[in-house]
Amino acid sequence: MTFEQAMQRLDEIVARLSEENPPLEESLSLYAEGASLIASCNRELEQARVKLETLEIKKDGETNGL
Repeated sequence: MTFEQAMQRLDEIVARLSEENPPLEESLSLYAEGASLIASCNRELEQARVKLETLEIKKDGETNGL
């Protein structure tokens, strides 16, 4: 799943959980899925941050590796 797909799914989860009285089991399942997606997105953002920092350090030299 791409970062963008994960964010879209998170939007769907938030919308469903924001509805009035979603079933408890569904709420728990969606919450767990959302937590997993958030962790995945955070890892991906951290990897992107590290890559950008590396490129910034190398900006005066070659920036191969993209």
